[in-house]
This record gives sequence, structure tokens and C-alpha cells, in this order.
Amino acid sequence: MTATATTLKQDLEIQRKAIIQFLETEALEGFPSNLSDSTYHIMTLEGKRLRPIMVLMAAQGFGVSTEEAMCAAISIEVFHNFTLVHDDIMDKATLRRGKITVHEKYGVDKAIVTGDAMLPHSIGLLIKGNEAKSAVLIKSFLKMAQEVMEGQQYDMEFETQEIVTVEEYMNMIRLKTSVLFGCACEIGAILGDASAEDQKKLYDFGLYSGLAFQIMDDYLDTFGDDTFGKRIGGDILLNKKTFLLINAMQHANADQKARISELFEEKDEEAKISGFQTVFKEIGVGKIALDKMEELHDKSVEAIMSSGLSEEDKRKMIELGEIMLRRTT
Repeated sequence: MTATATTLKQDLEIQRKAIIQFLETEALEGFPSNLSDSTYHIMTLEGKRLRPIMVLMAAQGFGVSTEEAMCAAISIEVFHNFTLVHDDIMDKATLRRGKITVHEKYGVDKAIVTGDAMLPHSIGLLIKGNEAKSAVLIKSFLKMAQEVMEGQQYDMEFETQEIVTVEEYMNMIRLKTSVLFGCACEIGAILGDASAEDQKKLYDFGLYSGLAFQIMDDYLDTFGDDTFGKRIGGDILLNKKTFLLINAMQHANADQKARISELFEEKDEEAKISGFQTVFKEIGVGKIALDKMEELHDKSVEAIMSSGLSEEDKRKMIELGEIMLRRTT
């Protein structure tokens, strides 16, 4: 392990502890008291906190301390978790990061209101202490929020859409997942008074990192292990149009397409998951996914290397992108 990597891992652990402490003490100040239990439940589930860490690291690269950037970082985390509460309801998920989901623990009605309340709270956190930059921060945040909702709707529509192209899928995950990573980095740059060009470079780094992250998520849904944090094959059981499935349909021969069609109707969950794993391996879509992930990671590196960050901060951001793909810290 290199000295740089060791230093970054230490930095990430310090930042994660600071994020968790803030979540447990200050993050929910002013939040509706009768929704605090359900919100606290989702906000304190074990996670890597990648999105708020991106805010903190981007801000630090432009001279802003962790303390100064924390409220904005947590605003991104609150928004992200708001989307998870509602996603889990739509997906009928019972587990999130290995723990019971909010709607399973507190009921669907309370889960919906919990998510609703988290959205405005996230905006309040974003501008807290950053009032002078509130207009540009909110502009970035609202653009991202609208795109996330658009992407979520595309994701839902794809479930009943017979044919989804790779291009359509990439646009959907750009909206649903990647723009939040991009916004996190952009907000950090805004806090540090970075130039418009550097704000764009940081946004692009987050965007490409997020795309690669989502494709790895698709890969792990089929080929992951118990460390994934979600049930292996969860997307398969929902017949979700993932990067793997879409590419499988594109590259499959007639026999393989027929088997995939049969698997869509399979009622035995374990048979369905293992059946898709087998046909995906035959077609080779795992390698297609990993190759695409590497292509996107290279683009994220290109974006950050052309930014005005110091060489050390560039290396740290690149290493963070690599950690996102390895799902390690």
C-alpha cells in the first residue's frame, strides 16, 4: 500500500467519523420531532458516506475546512437518503444496507412523509452558514434534484418498457445516480470559490465516477457477495433493466433470448437468480460491464487531472474514485 493511499484512508476515516458525529448530534436540528425516529433510522444506517465525503474533499481542495463544509456535505447525504426511503417503497425492498427499510419498520405512510420532510431539510442545511453563496448553491442543487426525479421515473418506466437501449439506460443512470455525485463535487468547489471551469471539472469527475459506480452496482447485484449490503439478485427478481440485462439481450443468440424470456416468468426466486447468473456468464456481460466501468473511470481521471487542484489533491480524488469501484475503504 502506498503512502498516499494510506494517508487518504486515514483522511476518509476522519471525515466519516466527523460526518457520523454530525448526523448524530446536529443534522436533525429543527426537523419535525414526530419524524425524527424514522429519519434517524435511515440516516444512521452503516454506509461509506461517499457523497458527503466528495463534498468535503472537493471543498478542501479549494481551501475550505471540514467544519466549514460539513452542513453542505450533510445536505447531500440527507437528500440521498430521502431518495432511498422512497426508492425502497417503490421497489418493495425489505432491507437497506443489511437492515430493515424505513417503510417496513414504520409503515409506508410514515416513510413517505419522512422522505418528504427530508427534502426541504436538506436545502436548509445546504445554505446554513453559506448564505452569501445560497443562490448558486441552490441553483446547482435544484438542477440535480429535478434530474434525479426524472431519472427515477425513467427507471420505473423501464420496468414495463419492452426494449431499452444501452444509450437510454446510460442516460437514466446519469440522471438517477450520477448527477448527485457530480453535484456533490461541484458544491464543494463552489464553497471554495473555484472558477467556473474548475466547478465543471469537479462536476465531471463526480458524474463519471457515479456512472462507473452504478455499473459496478449492477454487476454486484448479480455477481456480488454478502459484503454488497443488499440481497444478491434483487434487481433480477424485479426484472429490472440493468446494464447487464440490456447488454445480454443485445448480445444473446436466439436460444439465450428464449431462456431469458422464460426466466422473466420464473417464480422460484433462487432458480431465477441462478438462471440469470448462468446466462449472463455465457454471454459475457460481466466483462462488458467491467470494461465500461474502467472506461468511465478513465474519463473521471481525465477530468480531475485537468482541474486546478494541487497534484496531491488530484491523487486523492482519483484514489477516492478507485475506492468507490472497489467498494472498500
